[in-house]
Amino acid sequence: MYWMTIMTKTQTDALPAISLETLGNQIVDALSQEIISGRLTPGQRVDLGYYATQWNISITPVRDAARKLEALGLMEIFPRRGVFVATLNARDVKELFDVRIALESATIRLATPNIPRAEAEQTRALYLQAGEQLHQQNVEQSLPAVDLLIHKLALQYCDNARLTRMMQEMWSQIEWCQNTIASQLQEPFLTTLPEHIAICDAVIAGDAEAASQAMYRHLTLTAERIQHLLMQM
Repeated sequence: MYWMTIMTKTQTDALPAISLETLGNQIVDALSQEIISGRLTPGQRVDLGYYATQWNISITPVRDAARKLEALGLMEIFPRRGVFVATLNARDVKELFDVRIALESATIRLATPNIPRAEAEQTRALYLQAGEQLHQQNVEQSLPAVDLLIHKLALQYCDNARLTRMMQEMWSQIEWCQNTIASQLQEPFLTTLPEHIAICDAVIAGDAEAASQAMYRHLTLTAERIQHLLMQM
């Protein structure tokens, strides 16, 4: 369980600039990045007025953005108490992965025939390169950008607008879970490296069913590892 803390200015330095064009979407994106990056932590109280002041805008669009982020599961709004970053518990993670396993297994199956072999091979090489760098430095990092490469490639090439929208709505929660919890696993990138390579190999071979099974196995194992970690926290 995370304790609620009060936001300080130093935690939100270097905020992205906000322009009047597509203002609402920009605020949602900026605040979600504050959460996904960890600058705002689970259970932390969010001073919406601070952001309005920093961006030189009224409080109204910031409140609207908070309501949208509540719908996405990233914030919680309590009457007379304020706005807080949502927390992630074991049930939240289980529900997220139940849906994610089903959707991403389908996504990679649909995407495999469409993914150019060269892109799949390049993605595989990037995984191996990152793994080799970690071995050489003997330092473990979460490497979230590399870690999600094959997942994003599948989304890019699945050629299903409805599935893409469903995944995009979940993506902020996926990245948030990745950075908040999955990064605390022991050697998270190296642990999942063989699983990601197996997915890439199936895609390179053009075997959609094998790619789907590899994705299913990878996400199921990841969910089990995270659930085990949460039991120890």
